[in-house]
Amino acid sequence: MYEDFRMLDPQIAEMDRKRLSGAYADPFEAMTTEEARRRAWIIRDDIYPAPHIDVKSCEDLTIAGPAGDMAIRIVRPLGDEASGTVLYFHGGAWMVGDLDSHQAHVARIANLAGAVVVSVDYRLAPDHLFPAACDDAFAAFDWVIAHVGDLGGDASKIAVAGDSAGGALAAATAILARDRGVSLAAQFLIYPATDMRQNGPEPSTVALKYLGPDYETVSLDWRASPALADLTGVAPAIIGTGAHDFLHQQSVSFAELLGGANVPVTLRVFPDLNHSFFSYAGVSEPCAEASNLMCEDLRATLHG
Repeated sequence: MYEDFRMLDPQIAEMDRKRLSGAYADPFEAMTTEEARRRAWIIRDDIYPAPHIDVKSCEDLTIAGPAGDMAIRIVRPLGDEASGTVLYFHGGAWMVGDLDSHQAHVARIANLAGAVVVSVDYRLAPDHLFPAACDDAFAAFDWVIAHVGDLGGDASKIAVAGDSAGGALAAATAILARDRGVSLAAQFLIYPATDMRQNGPEPSTVALKYLGPDYETVSLDWRASPALADLTGVAPAIIGTGAHDFLHQQSVSFAELLGGANVPVTLRVFPDLNHSFFSYAGVSEPCAEASNLMCEDLRATLHG
């Protein structure tokens, strides 16, 4: 994926070389969600194990989802009671990831942003095609709005957040909130995938496995491609991207679209980082610094 490592942080470049060495089965070529998740866990554990970050408490619950019970995890930060609430959607190309794979992301955000974070185990492709993940995200949003008094407690300090595919779900949920008349404090988008339209002659593996065989038409749905929506009046955005990220231009373009719609935007571009830097924070100091800075931006937005 990255043929030229010269400008990339050396520590991250070495991790990418190892990952692309051929020693690991590609999670996104797996035929089932279970196998994709298993392959992804092997890569994470071997190349970029997540740090353990202490929090005040973690509570696993099941809530009603569109297709039955849906697992969520409520993470409360260290220190005094937090007034903010963040709804978080994990990354993984809509095909891998779970509550445990992104626990460190959630714990970091909770502690540094001073918020209760609700992490969502939404349905994944290829077992569940679009719009299953969006439907679950929207159901989780409804649950958070209904229970904010038991979470952070302040309805003016609710944010949606996510990384990569989860960033797309967060951006779509921010649009839904606008349409429902819910005023969010922020959308916290970590290298988000915001435009699923295919630029080449052949569809990507992700497009086929997430959107299905009618990917060209489905990609025009704003729930799949938030960049195609009317963004007027959506929540203020915090967007972070690495200059070497294959989604870098999507992040920058989405920030520009938001700015063009008069939405306040904080865009952080990290010149020596690539995709997944939040996931690399346990093994790379530059990634940890970038992740922490974004969380501080969220804290400032939530709490002034």
